[in-house]
Amino acid sequence: MKRLPFLTQSQRRALLVLEWVLLIVLMVLALRTPSNSPVKGEGRPSESPLKEDSLSLSLREGRGGSGWVGSVPEEQPFESFPFDPNTADSTTLLRLGLSPWQVRSIYRYRAKHGRYHTPEDFMRVPNMTNEQWERLKDYIQIDHRFQYVEPQPREAKPRQTEAPAEHVVAQAKEARQDSFPRQEKIQAGQTIDINTADTTLLKQIPGIASRRAAHIVRYREELGGFVAVEQAMEAAEMPDSVLRYMNVSAQPVRRININKASVQQMMRHPYLSFYQAKAINEHRRNKGELHSLEELSRLEGFKPTDIDRLRPYVEF
Repeated sequence: MKRLPFLTQSQRRALLVLEWVLLIVLMVLALRTPSNSPVKGEGRPSESPLKEDSLSLSLREGRGGSGWVGSVPEEQPFESFPFDPNTADSTTLLRLGLSPWQVRSIYRYRAKHGRYHTPEDFMRVPNMTNEQWERLKDYIQIDHRFQYVEPQPREAKPRQTEAPAEHVVAQAKEARQDSFPRQEKIQAGQTIDINTADTTLLKQIPGIASRRAAHIVRYREELGGFVAVEQAMEAAEMPDSVLRYMNVSAQPVRRININKASVQQMMRHPYLSFYQAKAINEHRRNKGELHSLEELSRLEGFKPTDIDRLRPYVEF
């Protein structure tokens, strides 16, 4: 009590009474606890009545012939008979000596992987022992519908005598020539009028095939006609050598009236851009019609080269 100076005198008395009560309770409990020490003249502690009753019950059950001798169970005999692991039910699998959790694993395997296709697949059963496998492997019978399909060997076809490589190449060339007859080309010194020629004539020019010929014809229609052979080079990328096989006849070209044509109509011409057509339309709306190429050159977006190209194709 002296070590607890912070307690009041009444609190110290109450704590002292509590200590005496606890001490008396402990002494009563110690006197009432039965002694487990061996009785004089006996070599072991006395067994409780409950333990004696349990032991006598187990001995009586052993003598009763219920399958137990003492507490050691008798071994259950396992059966061996043909079975299909894909169709066998749980009762059949238990009769074969498989444990309940192995049977559950077999059911899970069927649900997840489908079927056992070969007897060796049955070895995947968890914790399959050598004794179980040796006893069951000869009795596993997989039904025909669960087995894999065996591919039939192909019959060897009589080998044909191969033709010489040169003969095969020659036949291929002849076939291509029959399907696509070769276009005859004009000779040096001959020319074709690109203002009137169609694609068939244009393909006779060395260096021009179907695609380039089609581009030239379409570009000629957009321009309104050629005034120089160099304009054909604007239609498609071609070697300069094609120019010596071309000529331009003095054909009237189609002109565009820039005082009447709409912005869309002017934009269709290869030599007029959207901004140039817009500038012409704004001049007509704000200041009136144009009367010459000189007035046209004063508009925004027109360079001297643009005026030179447009000269044959515009009218006022």
